[in-house]
Amino acid sequence: MTELSIDTKNKRVCVRLELLGEKEPIEVEILRYSLKEKGETTYITIEEATSSREWLTAALREFVVGQDLPIPPKAGAVLKLLT
Repeated sequence: MTELSIDTKNKRVCVRLELLGEKEPIEVEILRYSLKEKGETTYITIEEATSSREWLTAALREFVVGQDLPIPPKAGAVLKLLT
């Protein structure tokens, strides 16, 4: 990961990745996300995402969008402070 931008006000995240085997960096944009707590665990739900590679956008939609993904406790605490 070479760049990370989190816009907590608009619930957006932009990430730039340099992957082995890829000639150009890959950009991933989370266009909308939500946070929720279940017990002591914080989860992020990616509601809409896209990327600069069609295959990755398809994989995000198939396996990530709509899933409740647990985030580490320290990251959850920081995100709560930023929102």
